[in-house]
Amino acid sequence: MTDAQKWIDEVAGATGSGVRPERITPQDFTKNSKITRDVMAKFLCQALNIVSIQIRTLKEFESEYETEICQALDESKKLSEEFEALKARSAIEVVDLQREVLDLQRELLAEKNRQLDELKASVVESVGDTVKAEIKSYSAAVSQTQQKSTNLKTVVKKVVEEQDRSRSFMVFGMKEEKNENLHNKIESMLLELNQKPRIAVCRVGSGVMVSGEVKSRPIKVTVDSSPIATDILNRAKQLKNSGQYGRVFLSPDRTPKQREERKSLVVELKRRVTAEPN
Repeated sequence: MTDAQKWIDEVAGATGSGVRPERITPQDFTKNSKITRDVMAKFLCQALNIVSIQIRTLKEFESEYETEICQALDESKKLSEEFEALKARSAIEVVDLQREVLDLQRELLAEKNRQLDELKASVVESVGDTVKAEIKSYSAAVSQTQQKSTNLKTVVKKVVEEQDRSRSFMVFGMKEEKNENLHNKIESMLLELNQKPRIAVCRVGSGVMVSGEVKSRPIKVTVDSSPIATDILNRAKQLKNSGQYGRVFLSPDRTPKQREERKSLVVELKRRVTAEPN
């Protein structure tokens, strides 16, 4: 802490006002009975001493920096003169360099024209064969792209159909009636399985005559997600114990190919059971 700061703190503390030094007013001194003339004289003498020291220090700095400033000005003047001389020399050198650059540009232009003439002759000679080869390559690429696009569409279609089928199941054995409320029928059946999902239902196929009567068509039921459909199929065996739906059974929504494969497996299983009853 400097002498000036110590003096400021001492004077501020003597007022007893508790405010910051820059906010002390003359009334703060007059209100305090402890600040006598002797105290004020002491503060004044200390202030004069501090100010005197500061003025002397400033003069010393002023003298010191004045010398350095003069030296810096002299050096700056010398540098300015040297810069002007260098600039004059550089201007002459730049002009010479510009002449050399112009000469090089003329030479490069002549060489470039010569190379262009040679290149034109070479291109004219080979462009026919190159264009034919590129057209042939392009045609092959277009053909491959079209084939890949067709394959991709087929794959996407199969995936979408498979996802739709995974949300559906088939209901067999439910009697078909005229003006039937198919939605209510399926909802009642699902309640037997303690299920109440949102469903979309429809009969599929055309009626087939069996023993003089039209056989009831199967019902396709679609729910919101694959897990819901799977859960219902897992519970379907409970319908065997139902008096109303004992002859109804459920199966996954299979493609025609899957149905044929399953039919073959069932036939093979029956054959083996007959041949090997144990």
